[in-house]
Amino acid sequence: MVVAKHTELSSAQARSMAVSAQGLQAASPFSSSRLDIRHLRWAFQRLGVLQIDAVNAVARSHLLVLRARLGGSHDGLSELLDHTAYERHELTEYWCHEASYLPVNDLPLFRWRMHRAEQGEVWGGIREFVAENPEFVEEVANYVAVNGPVNAGQLQTKPKGGTWWAWSEAKVALEWLFWTGQVTVSKREKFTRFYDLSARVLPTQALDDSLSEIEAHHELIRRAGVHLGVAAAEDLIDYFRLPKVDGRQRVMELVENNELLPVQVEGWDRVGYISADAKVAIGVSKSVLLSPFDPLVWFRPRTQRLFDFKYRLEIYVPAAKRVHGYYVLPFLHANQLCARVDVKADTKARVLHVPAVYAEAGGMSDDVVEALASELWALAAWRNLETIKVGQRGDLARRLKKVI
Repeated sequence: MVVAKHTELSSAQARSMAVSAQGLQAASPFSSSRLDIRHLRWAFQRLGVLQIDAVNAVARSHLLVLRARLGGSHDGLSELLDHTAYERHELTEYWCHEASYLPVNDLPLFRWRMHRAEQGEVWGGIREFVAENPEFVEEVANYVAVNGPVNAGQLQTKPKGGTWWAWSEAKVALEWLFWTGQVTVSKREKFTRFYDLSARVLPTQALDDSLSEIEAHHELIRRAGVHLGVAAAEDLIDYFRLPKVDGRQRVMELVENNELLPVQVEGWDRVGYISADAKVAIGVSKSVLLSPFDPLVWFRPRTQRLFDFKYRLEIYVPAAKRVHGYYVLPFLHANQLCARVDVKADTKARVLHVPAVYAEAGGMSDDVVEALASELWALAAWRNLETIKVGQRGDLARRLKKVI
């Protein structure tokens, strides 16, 4: 059913639209269980962008995001992603949401961010260093031009003082060159970035600079509307981390052009927006654990508004002050986020540890607890682990132990 203008959506319809837009519906679109590049392309059509994160408590976040949609094996997904990004160059890396993978042909949509970086709109530490050390930055750029691909370790200098994560000066220079689009990530080895000149790595169309900033913002918000299904203005703006004031203006312009339609969502305290051709989805989600950086949940205000799920990642919280655990994954089941599961993979002992597991306020039936147990076994198999050990913490721990 196509959504009429100024219509109302129930909270259940909004959740179903969000899940479907993200490719998390239970019905599989694939006829083959063997993953190949077609599956990865399908995932990026739903996601648009894939946030990269270094925390490896279970697996790298971007692999967890892909697993939730594609399944497969951990090593198979990792190899497929690396092959597509660094050998075929169909994907590339840039600052889109945070550090992210994106389709290489979408890179021109972020030229405005590169231009802003050239004008100093980057993190303070980078901006100050580049302003104070232009000759050094030029030396690093010349070194990459002659010797690329290179990593920061090959340019290691005395670490900077202060609080800039003890990055070397060369690393800061490389990061600025990356922000401004002069260099790109040519490959990774054991998660270490190797940089080379963008013109030497990327296809010609990825270097196109013809889009204006306003045109790019319009297109990014259009795409965010498709990827989110239904979203408030701030949700649309956050998806690709657009400037907030400019982003809100672009949203209003798309509404005026009838490319975005306002809707009232049950329980929301603000207007929602959907794409003009959006349809009310009636599907049900798969039962799957989500990365903390999955696009379905990465913008915490929307997560709370959509699922009544207040979510905080506690990896930077001292252990004694954590409420739910170190690396807590939301459990998606039947279009609801119904549990929080603290997990850690011990690949040497081949054990999936579950130190804590908590149900949401509505509780969980025995069938849902069994679905969670099945998902944990699937996650363990995905990481090639043999056993699951459930800890003592959380109101679901005892029930989960009985069915694991």
